Amino acid sequence: MGLTGLSGAGKTYYVDALKAALGENVTVVGFDDYYKPLEMQHIDEHGEANYDLPSALFSERFHEDLLQLLAYKPVLIKKYQFENYDAPEQTEIVNPAPILLVEGLFVMDYEAVDSLLNYRIFVDCDLELCFNRRIERDIRERGIPLKRSLHQWEHHVMPAYNNHILPHRERCDLVIQNNGPADENIATIRRLQRDTGYVADPHTAVGIAATTKVTRDPKLPMVTLATAHPAKFPDAINTAIGGFAAGVTFGGLLVA
Repeated sequence: MGLTGLSGAGKTYYVDALKAALGENVTVVGFDDYYKPLEMQHIDEHGEANYDLPSALFSERFHEDLLQLLAYKPVLIKKYQFENYDAPEQTEIVNPAPILLVEGLFVMDYEAVDSLLNYRIFVDCDLELCFNRRIERDIRERGIPLKRSLHQWEHHVMPAYNNHILPHRERCDLVIQNNGPADENIATIRRLQRDTGYVADPHTAVGIAATTKVTRDPKLPMVTLATAHPAKFPDAINTAIGGFAAGVTFGGLLVA
């Protein structure tokens, strides 16, 4: 099986869900672990390394390891550290299983790997929601400065998505609409509605959740602007609070 989607679409969330459901029957290999070192990356006209190109990864090595796993032989994989160049090297022995799940940006764009797939999954998501998730993850988890993260999104991430990822959506066996956000956003929507009666959309929930992680003077108010209408995301709202109940306000409107 192959799984792909835009950065921030929620690929990891669904990979973890499949692992939990299939247990020892599945082995997961991520294309991200095959990134080339910084000195081998393409540097754009602004002096930034572009990791969002198919050439940024050791594609042939990835393909060879998949063939080994399909032949029921274990492989040794070096784990990628996401720009943490001073981190000690980490390796992992990956053992074969009846189901092999490969995930990453370019798993369907690389013909040698795509030809091995019996089932393809595309995780689709609202672009603005992906953007918010990506920026938050870059800053909070990877320590990437905001300016660089914004540059990568505009000049690297979106061109790669439009040229190498999105064209494969229509031929996938399953397209998952992941506009219902991750657990943290569901919890934020639920808490806000419970405490104030206001129903936030998933985009706004990302911003509200981010305010709880910012170090600031508690006497200073924090303002979060609503950025979308929750009616656009019925799955997320149903998951969080069971739908739009009468008397609930959202976006300045009252549900009668």
